[in-house]
Amino acid sequence: MIDLPTSSIGKKIKMLRLEKRMTQKELCEDICSQAEISKIENGRNIPTIDLLQQISRKLRIPISLFFADEQVSQKLNEIDQKMLRHFREKTYGEMSAELVQYSNSTTIFEIRIFIHYYQVLLEYERGNIDFRSCITSLLQLVAQKKIMEQSSLLYIRIQMAIAVLYTNNKEYAHSHQIYEDLLKMPYQTCEYKKIKMKIMYNYLRNLYRLKRFEEGLQEVEQVIEETKRLQDLTYLGHFYYQKGFFLESLHAANNDIREAYTIAYSFFIATNNNAYQKILEVHLAELLLFPIDESE
Repeated sequence: MIDLPTSSIGKKIKMLRLEKRMTQKELCEDICSQAEISKIENGRNIPTIDLLQQISRKLRIPISLFFADEQVSQKLNEIDQKMLRHFREKTYGEMSAELVQYSNSTTIFEIRIFIHYYQVLLEYERGNIDFRSCITSLLQLVAQKKIMEQSSLLYIRIQMAIAVLYTNNKEYAHSHQIYEDLLKMPYQTCEYKKIKMKIMYNYLRNLYRLKRFEEGLQEVEQVIEETKRLQDLTYLGHFYYQKGFFLESLHAANNDIREAYTIAYSFFIATNNNAYQKILEVHLAELLLFPIDESE
């Protein structure tokens, strides 16, 4: 018996359906009820193999795509968590050895690219290459056509790393170009729209460093509305926080600045973002619309 990963299968079906501009009604025609498709996409039901085969034919994709993608996704996530831990703990020797082990045990394109990505970043963190050499190596990775074809998420991840390297070395114009190119990509599904929010967060930080305050304010107001429609609070507090920065830089009305920071503070409390909550309490308390109760 094949164990189907409920939520990921449903998300994949929904993503592919939307990419092909199909409604649930069109997908389920002559297959099952629309209610059944809705439950599968929302992770409440598990499709049978027979139903999954019918859905695959309707979407014109091989059924193996669901299982292959899930296995690759799980492996990429496993590698990602381990490598990020090594970076945090600076256990670079162990990290290098594990990357070699992963590389020797797979022939899957996306995984090999992801391993190479981390190997390049490791060389940079160890001081073996400078940031320009690091960027050149990463650019060689994203230049491979198969990345966009097989994993746009991996392409975005590497491009974001390049942009951050440019930003950290104060080459903001180069970062700006990368973010603009990334934002031109289609972000049709909910999953991809949330990724766009992360790109926008970095893009707005970069606009601030470039002192493009008017443009930044326009962009942040637009992305706040987009984030509200997504009903995802993850970045909403950050965007209001950035709005406060742009308003301050433009010497806007004090009430507008205070309102932006206060809304940001409220969202940081709601999402348990203690780090940014503390920043506002310590450094910007005078710009909040209500006093902080320091007795708590």
